[in-house]
Amino acid sequence: MQRYLNRHTYAAVFTALLLIFFSIIVHRIQGGGTLFVDELMKGRLQALQTKGSLAFFTVMTEMGSEIGIISTLIVSLLVLWRKKQYAAMIIFPLAIIVTDFVNKWVKGVIARERPLLNEAIDAIGYSFPSGHAMLSIVTYGFVTFLIVNGTFGKATRILAIAVAAVLIFTIGLSRIVLSAHYPSDVLGGYCLGGMLLVVFLYAHHFLKIRMK
Repeated sequence: MQRYLNRHTYAAVFTALLLIFFSIIVHRIQGGGTLFVDELMKGRLQALQTKGSLAFFTVMTEMGSEIGIISTLIVSLLVLWRKKQYAAMIIFPLAIIVTDFVNKWVKGVIARERPLLNEAIDAIGYSFPSGHAMLSIVTYGFVTFLIVNGTFGKATRILAIAVAAVLIFTIGLSRIVLSAHYPSDVLGGYCLGGMLLVVFLYAHHFLKIRMK
């Protein structure tokens, strides 16, 4: 019982911290202020935009785009169907759909223009928050949760967490290097996506109990 309560406490604190950080970023953007992380990356961006890195990040950014997310979803649904994890089969696609909707809605409200450093790749509409960052943390975070809570060994669970962390970070970084987003757009996307992920994990938990 105590362990169960601790999990709720950690989730609540984690969500609250993300909300606070997200609110600070939004406040700074709407107030026309400059964010430290944006200024910090501005001076380093040109060094990151080499021919090799641009080719690499162009590939990585696709993992957070429509083709990468949908492909991951399809493969995951097939595996979940074989394992008869029907609650996850309902919540996972719903999570992606809702995340995409929330991203577009918040972008319309904040209405931040995209950076004009270079021609953006796969960048349509407003800039904040990054849809790639939001969808990657929800998609790969949900998959990692299923693996960690599945019938896998400790080494597999640790590897899943490490791969997901690197993938999510690299997708976010690709949006900055390709000049599709400001760094604060990506951080804002991580914060909002992280909050949504917590909601969807709880939804999965309660639906799984109801379907037993």
